[in-house]
Amino acid sequence: MKILVHFKSGFKQTFIVPKCMLALEFRNMAKEIGGSIESIEFSLPPRRQSGISAAESRLGIIRLPEKR
Repeated sequence: MKILVHFKSGFKQTFIVPKCMLALEFRNMAKEIGGSIESIEFSLPPRRQSGISAAESRLGIIRLPEKR
């Protein structure tokens, strides 16, 4: 996940963070790097656009490409 942090100093920093990282842990890390935080913007990667239906996605079914 991409996170853009705006610091009170005017400095901006983009972080690439694993989804499993706790928000509090991230905030403390960002604060150590850049100081007081003004705001934080989260950006999730776009969903994969493929031939998988919503039902298949929920069930964890993945279709392999056909052999040619």
